[in-house]
Amino acid sequence: MIKVADAVREIVDHDPALKTGLAQKLMNLSQVARHIHSTVVARTHKDVQLSAITMALSRLRADLPSFDAKFDLGLADRITVQRGLVVLTFPNTARVHSGLLRLQETIRKARSYLTITEGIREITLIIERAMLDRVHAGVGERPARVARGIASLSISLSEDSLAAPGMLYRILQALALQGVNLVEVASTTTEFHVYLAEEDVMLALDSLYGAFR
Repeated sequence: MIKVADAVREIVDHDPALKTGLAQKLMNLSQVARHIHSTVVARTHKDVQLSAITMALSRLRADLPSFDAKFDLGLADRITVQRGLVVLTFPNTARVHSGLLRLQETIRKARSYLTITEGIREITLIIERAMLDRVHAGVGERPARVARGIASLSISLSEDSLAAPGMLYRILQALALQGVNLVEVASTTTEFHVYLAEEDVMLALDSLYGAFR
């Protein structure tokens, strides 16, 4: 028969929002105990007192890692915003590849924004809106998908942050909890780029500043 503490741990482990709330001490343990009581009873097959669940939650919370100290990185000075972008997705074919190779030089000479992500079946191209006609002419193939009115948040990460477990998760979590939908993501070793609708920029910035300060 499963123990109360084990049942509580399983429930928390399978609920990322609950786990995060407990780790950051954002939740009242008594209320959480009432919320999961019926599930604990079902898993243990016995009548479980709320006090026992509360105690199990308290002990579990003490074992959970707290991200607050590790993620105070002063991101306010590390985020760059770029608006007026277009995200185009092409099939990964030899013709598209050849066209993009020629197009890269044109875009770079114009000192315009460019990000290319290549997958197994698709290639995503992110450019400034003003370069759209040149892309259509240069690639010679219609994109499978086009997303307009896109902005990027480019987050510069310190070398120390790279060793902190959950760094990128915390960024994505902060945006997701505020309902910010991401169109695309891209990264290098010390830069993380998220692409979203232009109207969500201020909400996204507020979310990140709130999570990392």
